[in-house]
Amino acid sequence: MKYGVVGVGGVGGFYGGMLAKGGFETVFVTKKKYLSVLKDKGLTVESYKHGTFTIEESERAVFTDSYDALKDCDVVLLCVKSYDTENVVKELSKVSRRFAVISVQNGIENEEIISRYLGADRVIGATAFIGSYVKESGTIVHEAAGLLEIGEMDGSVTDRVKQIADDMKEAGIEVRISKDINYTLWKKLMWNVAFNPYSVVTGATVGQMLEFEHTRSILRNLMVECKKVAAAYGVALKDSTIEGYLKSSPDLMGYKTSMLLDFERGKPIEIEGITGALIRKAKGKEVLVPYNECVYGTVKFLDRLRKM
Repeated sequence: MKYGVVGVGGVGGFYGGMLAKGGFETVFVTKKKYLSVLKDKGLTVESYKHGTFTIEESERAVFTDSYDALKDCDVVLLCVKSYDTENVVKELSKVSRRFAVISVQNGIENEEIISRYLGADRVIGATAFIGSYVKESGTIVHEAAGLLEIGEMDGSVTDRVKQIADDMKEAGIEVRISKDINYTLWKKLMWNVAFNPYSVVTGATVGQMLEFEHTRSILRNLMVECKKVAAAYGVALKDSTIEGYLKSSPDLMGYKTSMLLDFERGKPIEIEGITGALIRKAKGKEVLVPYNECVYGTVKFLDRLRKM
């Protein structure tokens, strides 16, 4: 299969880089301002697990800012921030090829947006449990985890999902097929609504927040509220998942969340796609989420201050 990657950041750069390194034809679509670096120097991945490698442009690895370059792809990994989803999917809808789209993004609304423009049959859900970030233009640092869960939105295990998983395994990616990707998406959201926005409030790493009794308690309450909202939508998240997240793994203890990194670098943050999405879902079922409302308001205020 031929793959496309839209968004060559920490997530797209790692998974796309691994596919290209594994010998699969890969088209990387990025913003024009980043393109010259990728064409001149290639894409470098510095991985704690796979070592350092560089993907240089060739017939099998193409760097471009043109969505039309995806016309021969079978599968496209959508790895842009959630606030860019709608605009990017509008562009994808103009490409003649009916490729499958894997949403490797934060939040629980992206799949709905993709379906609206491309059709539900083309959407594959995914959650990336990974610590990776852009060190500098053209260089990705992979510092923790790496599991990618993928699945059809209806829970079926199709030939295309099995083929994608086989390809990714061949490329060295840790991948798992989910028979209930909706559950998996909510499970990932439960981590995201706690650690991502609250790290912007505290300016702390995952480990620092977990080591202090009071911040750990707030993280717990943020996740408990997410669990209640999920239950209102028929998704039964587990208390044991919350406890697992509160212990965390050693490689995440010094990890700065993607939202904190974006905030510190003056970039747009995904507060709407993560906490905003949870609050919208909560209002739809009349579930109260005061902790998330508080953190949401605080992060929005801090974001406003840094722009003044």
